Amino acid sequence: MTDLRDRLRDADPVQSEPSLLPEAVAAMRRTVLEAIPAPRVTPARWRRPLAIAAAVVLIAGAGFDTYRRASRGDAGIESAVAPADAAAGKRTQLHFSTPGGTRIIWTLDPAFQLKENR
Repeated sequence: MTDLRDRLRDADPVQSEPSLLPEAVAAMRRTVLEAIPAPRVTPARWRRPLAIAAAVVLIAGAGFDTYRRASRGDAGIESAVAPADAAAGKRTQLHFSTPGGTRIIWTLDPAFQLKENR
């Protein structure tokens, strides 16, 4: 009993044909290689415009952020501290305002005493 592989080998017409001459093989190879398209080399025309566009976006973003902060009047964290030569025993206040608009006021009382009950 023969299997499928043996039947295919027996029916293969290439085995009964003579092999090609080396010159014919070389000519066929040249024809195939010439049919392959050459790799497209495109100049990097997009690099410079991309760099310019990125710089414009960064500058515009920085300008917009500066304008937004200036229009709100909070260019950064501002703090006001009472003068250090305030009279002893007086309460002093420490004011902070954040860029988001949150205001923090601390009242410092020098006469404050912590009483522990344990």
